[in-house]
Amino acid sequence: MSLNWKEIALVLSELPLEGSTIQHVTQHDFHCLTWEMYHPAEGRWSLYSEIGTPNSRINRTTEDISAVQSMKTAKLQRFVQFARKHLEGAKVTAVSQAEGDRLIRLDLDNHGTPLRLYFRLYSGNQANIIVTDGDGLILDLLYRRPLRGETSGKPFEIAPPLPSVKEFTVRPRIPDMPFNRQLEEEYGKKSNEESLETLTAKVVLKRDRELKEIEGTVKNLARKAQENAGYENYKLCGDLLSCSLGSIPSHASSVTVDDYTTGRKKTITLDEKLTPSENVQAWYDRYQRAKGTYANSSEEYKKAVKLLEEKTTHYQEILAPSDDGKLAIRRLRKELSLLTVDKKEIVHSPGLTFKSGKFIILVGRNAKENDALLRHWVKSQDWWMHTRDYPGGYVFIKGMKGKSVPLDVLLDAGNLAVCYSKAKGQKNVDLYYTQVKYLRRAKDGPLGLVLPTQEKNFAVSVDESRLKRVLSTKEGSDADE
Repeated sequence: MSLNWKEIALVLSELPLEGSTIQHVTQHDFHCLTWEMYHPAEGRWSLYSEIGTPNSRINRTTEDISAVQSMKTAKLQRFVQFARKHLEGAKVTAVSQAEGDRLIRLDLDNHGTPLRLYFRLYSGNQANIIVTDGDGLILDLLYRRPLRGETSGKPFEIAPPLPSVKEFTVRPRIPDMPFNRQLEEEYGKKSNEESLETLTAKVVLKRDRELKEIEGTVKNLARKAQENAGYENYKLCGDLLSCSLGSIPSHASSVTVDDYTTGRKKTITLDEKLTPSENVQAWYDRYQRAKGTYANSSEEYKKAVKLLEEKTTHYQEILAPSDDGKLAIRRLRKELSLLTVDKKEIVHSPGLTFKSGKFIILVGRNAKENDALLRHWVKSQDWWMHTRDYPGGYVFIKGMKGKSVPLDVLLDAGNLAVCYSKAKGQKNVDLYYTQVKYLRRAKDGPLGLVLPTQEKNFAVSVDESRLKRVLSTKEGSDADE
């Protein structure tokens, strides 16, 4: 149940919003954000906002900030990027709530720039967080809604609240407990229950998918081993044919020979297109193939069975009931966030490796690393980027099958290209990029030198916050920076 306007008014009355400074904004999913604040008298405190869900609310939270920050979106979303650039460091100068409405307005001062931050705690598609300038012109929103005229650059129009015949009241209070704390406990317990149920369902789905795939592999390997288990019979056929080579007629489809292992007659099929000696060799070749396939399938079967047992035990431990709900949630979240990237590619590649969303970015810092990456670590479909008019390292974006490279990843790579070049310190730098298949090595040129074709120009305005974020994803290198 979301807060009604009277409950929102009570929440606001307990918050030290006026005079507080927004220090940091963390987005946990598409609906939930935590605003880390600082008040000269109160010190650091956190404000939690949830928009557009059945539990829409805003309240003070006492949850540990480090734990809150760990529960954030894998990819930095547009609105939180805007908030970090334009709202962090802003001071709240005034707080107001529309009469009889669930609309909150914070007046901000960001070093002389007036801003307004609106929390519209409505239900459905009317819920939103809106940031405007001092004149009410929309700068950005949590949810862009063009059909409602709510997009950047449009004036923000506040509609009067609809009349309601319902009499709203504040829910029953817990004695001697601040209302914000009561809400945190009520919604926190409910959220944990919902989150635990949702995460458990996702892990169960992941488990079923993985175990089904491994079980399929086990069955295929068992079938293949069984099909080739009689490889010794192929060798026997070759030996029997070899002993009777002189009596095998040409172009025969089969021949019956004496089987010295049983003392009986044995009929062996032949290829009419082959000579008798070629048929002998064909049976020996079949023996070698079947023997190798059987040995390989049997070995892989053992590995697959062991993996199936390990995975089954792993998921039993992950999904085991726990009295500590928060610990169980962290355990499930960790399981769902495990990287599927090849660790060898990350750790052992020359130069530096960074992450941008699900994409991997490789950076060579000198001619030797550039050349090594080109020769052994990138493929034709990967992307190469380099600064124009400035010497610098090569930056490669590892391609992903069926996915184009998002602009966000290009901007991350562009900032890295500037950082590891002689253009470092410049604010606006021109780069160019193309796929690796369009690079040609310069004949008799210096080590690692390439000549690009079909390159595209890419202008980058260096963003310190973006650069800091992508640098923090560095996985490791084989040399000191």
